[in-house]
Amino acid sequence: MKKLLLGVLLAGLVLSPMVSEAADEVLFSFEEGMDGWDIPDWAYEKPDHVQREINMSDKVASNGKKSLEMMTEFPGGSWAGAIIEVMQYMDWTDYTELACDIYLPEGAPEGLKGKMILTVGDTWKWVEMSRDFALVPGEWVKVSASLAPGSIDWRKVQVDDAFRKDVRKIDIRVTSNGKPAYKGPVYIDNIRVSKP
Repeated sequence: MKKLLLGVLLAGLVLSPMVSEAADEVLFSFEEGMDGWDIPDWAYEKPDHVQREINMSDKVASNGKKSLEMMTEFPGGSWAGAIIEVMQYMDWTDYTELACDIYLPEGAPEGLKGKMILTVGDTWKWVEMSRDFALVPGEWVKVSASLAPGSIDWRKVQVDDAFRKDVRKIDIRVTSNGKPAYKGPVYIDNIRVSKP
């Protein structure tokens, strides 16, 4: 009876379809440096943009031992954003998802949100994600968007091979909905694309 039961279990394992995991390619891990990430010049000129500086950090990491630390000063009472970016020519034709991890320290207020923004094509079109992700103090939050053709995860753009083939910048922005005041770090790590 035991042999028969074992045979049925093994047969079930053999006949079960394999579940394939998405294959991630890490674009920026911050293990060796800031990889070209910086605060855009224009953001320093806008009073509602409250990023102050970025640094490497070994305080927390979602993958590896280091992350990027963005120091912020959200005043509360009005909309504010903190933004960093990298400029590189990237071809993501073979990928179906873009993701990054964002961490707020324990004790930070609730109400801050994160999203990614791309600059694409010859016209340098600014393309924001369709939604923001609520950041949870004390936890890494995965911020992600589909790159699959026809995706509705990006605002006012047709996601197709032309879109994916000519990405020129990635921005990561953390925003306050106007309520929380927060002065302190936001950590960003493990920026990656995935294949199906």
